[in-house]
Amino acid sequence: MDEIASIAHQLAAALSSGPAQACSMHAVVTANSQQTQILDAAGRRVRLGMSHAVPSLLTRFRSRAGAAGAFCVQLAVTGSGEYTASYSTDLPSLPPRVVLDASYRYPNDPAPGMDRPDAAVDDGRPTDAAVLAEVQALVDEFRREHLRLHGTAPALSAGYAEEEILAAEARLGARLPEDLRALYRVVHDDLYESHLLGRFRLVPLESVLEWHNPHDAGFHGFGRTGLFEDDPVVFESHPHGRVRRLSRNDWWVTFALDIGMNYATVDLDPAPAGAYGQVLMYGRDVHGPAEYVAPSVGHLLRASVAYLRAARPGDVWDPDDHPTADHDWLVDVGDADLAHEVAAHPDAQAIQKVHLRKIDRVRLTDLAGFPHLRAIRALDVRKQAGHVDLSLTPGQPVEQIDVIAAHFEPRLLTSAPTIRYVKLSGNSEPVSIAALTGLPELLQLDLAAAEVTDVASITGFPALRVLILNARQWDELLATGWTPHKLAAVGLDGPTGVAQAVAWANTVQGPEQPARGVHTIRGRL
Repeated sequence: MDEIASIAHQLAAALSSGPAQACSMHAVVTANSQQTQILDAAGRRVRLGMSHAVPSLLTRFRSRAGAAGAFCVQLAVTGSGEYTASYSTDLPSLPPRVVLDASYRYPNDPAPGMDRPDAAVDDGRPTDAAVLAEVQALVDEFRREHLRLHGTAPALSAGYAEEEILAAEARLGARLPEDLRALYRVVHDDLYESHLLGRFRLVPLESVLEWHNPHDAGFHGFGRTGLFEDDPVVFESHPHGRVRRLSRNDWWVTFALDIGMNYATVDLDPAPAGAYGQVLMYGRDVHGPAEYVAPSVGHLLRASVAYLRAARPGDVWDPDDHPTADHDWLVDVGDADLAHEVAAHPDAQAIQKVHLRKIDRVRLTDLAGFPHLRAIRALDVRKQAGHVDLSLTPGQPVEQIDVIAAHFEPRLLTSAPTIRYVKLSGNSEPVSIAALTGLPELLQLDLAAAEVTDVASITGFPALRVLILNARQWDELLATGWTPHKLAAVGLDGPTGVAQAVAWANTVQGPEQPARGVHTIRGRL
């Protein structure tokens, strides 16, 4: 028995020590993570206390198989001790997802390489003298007030020469806002947290240059680029109209951070109602769009000085306490009147995403009181609602529908031409989806857990780019002779083994791509 076969045998022994019946394990192993699930003989997930040896065995299995990326393995054990291990180093995931067009991105998710805004052109001018004088005066006052309140001066070292700022801007390819240029003329950084800019610590210009990479897909993990996201909608920053509705922007220049690993940027590419140089925040505590913070860096500086000016020794200031409008609304409907609940919400203008639970029957038109609503998820705590009326309020900018319900009628979605992302599942009676051809912007469709009478109608969907179906639905659709070559990405859901996943991936990816392989080991305990 070679080493790979030996590892498979040890995994089978570890799995068989759990349930006293046939079961299987599906695992996806990468260099940094492992995702493992156990299924019973009926394909249902079960919770088992696996042997502590399993993670290390999977890591060894991946290494010995020579996987450079994801390593997918399926191990099935019968009640009599026979086992079959199938594995592949050519699948990105299990259930499988295949990207056919790596350049495709959803709307509002721009690729790196955005055009520079005209206002950001670096013209080589020196810092405006009046702005420099104002910032110098504010920093001087901040030093004096800090000394009065704390008995020590803030640790703010001398700033940069004009030539150094010009050189930094030449590397950025853009001119920094005038107040930020002036601040760097006066102060090098604020890494010792004097609260010169409130919650944020000014970083050195060298860090600004290091962090600003217009070829990067995002910013320190912020920004969405995947085609299989649960929440593909890019929400709008609040208040609306100030920040461009984008997942990322080459011209958000990061210049500060806080103790909670949130970052502050100056926005050199604002929306029409915004201001050049306005301050945005993204990071660990920002769950949604980039957060609007202030009209300018100068505004932050003036606010800090104003607080110190009015403070007395011993006063406690917590500039990290920054209340924000919540774009997300989670409600347990139960027996409540949904329309009444919506009408009673204190900030209806801010809500862009609704998650409805404890649902028996619900009408989506009851959400009409949220004029900026873009995403609706109807998921009962029992994993399935009773009946969801999919009619939507005309003019409401809904883009995403994610519904698990026993009864729904897809044709009602055609009243909302803005819809781009649809996931339907759980219905007890098959439904027709042919009417969805009337959605001119439908980009992503997931029907893998839905009962559908006419999967073949997908061939006529005009804008579709991402499609997720189960194995039976894929067989029916491909039997029409249609091919997914115009799609950007496809997925196979439902109980899927490695061999089935590889065969499906080879079918949908096209003959010009190298075939994916699967390896099988059989044995007995």
